Amino acid sequence: MSIKDEKNDILWIKALLNGIFAWILGFIIYMIPGLIVAFKMGFELGPKSADPSAVSEQISQTISTLYQNNLWLTIGFIVFTALLVFWRARTVAKSTGDKRIINGLLAAVFPVLISMLFFFSTGFDLTSIIMILVLIGAGYAGGYLSR
Repeated sequence: MSIKDEKNDILWIKALLNGIFAWILGFIIYMIPGLIVAFKMGFELGPKSADPSAVSEQISQTISTLYQNNLWLTIGFIVFTALLVFWRARTVAKSTGDKRIINGLLAAVFPVLISMLFFFSTGFDLTSIIMILVLIGAGYAGGYLSR
């Protein structure tokens, strides 16, 4: 196998692992506001209440409301995850010659599939369709701009 043939290989595993990494990192960042609110409420309500289950119930309802009613957190998740997918797709596709776009799209496969699973369970809405399209676009752009 010549060097030129090696450069044109599709890096399946590397691209998929980078997509997994991008989605997990985006999800961790997405969960940080909820963790901050939960810790703050736990330290405020914990010493005041004798019933830990009531404190836990109040924290979970507050966190649930935070993520259900805040469109900005969802938009932030979409944008940040798309930027991570773009970054990882570009990194994977840099050394792949003619197969750059395919490798870039492969980096977006896992985030798109996970997004589809989440949205199948909650129902499709405009945000879910936008997220899927943005993630596919980020993978394509990362592969295309990896020259």
